[in-house]
Amino acid sequence: MKKFLLLLAIGAIFSAKAQVVEPLRDGEMLVYNVSYRAKLIPNINLMRVTLRTMKEDDSFHVVGNGRTSVTVGGIFSLNDTYHTWLDEKTLLPTRMTSDLHENDYRIRATYSYDWNAMTVSTLVRRPSWTADKYTTMPIDQNSGDAFSLFYRLRALDIGALVVGRPYPLTLVLNEVTKPIQYTYHGREELKIKKLGVRKVLKFTCTMATSDGTVYEEGMTLTVWVSDDQFRVPLLMECPVRIGRVSVTLVE
Repeated sequence: MKKFLLLLAIGAIFSAKAQVVEPLRDGEMLVYNVSYRAKLIPNINLMRVTLRTMKEDDSFHVVGNGRTSVTVGGIFSLNDTYHTWLDEKTLLPTRMTSDLHENDYRIRATYSYDWNAMTVSTLVRRPSWTADKYTTMPIDQNSGDAFSLFYRLRALDIGALVVGRPYPLTLVLNEVTKPIQYTYHGREELKIKKLGVRKVLKFTCTMATSDGTVYEEGMTLTVWVSDDQFRVPLLMECPVRIGRVSVTLVE
């Protein structure tokens, strides 16, 4: 289930810069509904994801939380929380922590970025492990964990993107880094449930996951971003092994 939260976070890499843009704003809150649908199966609400941004000294502190809905609460319980800190000027991540509670599964991780040495150090721990796992990996300017990419790349210049051309990113996932690509497909109008018809920017992205239990490597995530100064992801859709997962902005 943590992969649904990852789906949301990766999707927002497509937010792009307009004439006036605030990629991170003190007090911003975004709320998304994550749902699942398959042939002959009605739409099922899986979880609610909330993202909040706060200004702290020379950094932005972002808190993300995903919780299962009442619909699936009796079958599967999830309460995942992420904290990400980004430099106010560069929007590069400096630190990230995650605390994942999924039924009896629990794992905590801390990422520490060193942009002078171009490395990221990760510390991963689980209650069942006899020792923590500590890893240091090389990174590039396109690297980041899912939540830092969500906000940092909202400052991309849309005018510099070429329609149909793939662009690289490197996603940090616990003890590994994974290359992904996103592609800009231009402007269109899209009717979204409860949001009406909106002018949007359309993007696709190849997925990268820590394992293949829900999303297969290379699956395509489609993202529709508001075509205005805020560049907020409005709708994201991705096929899974059976059916499709959707992430929709609700507040």
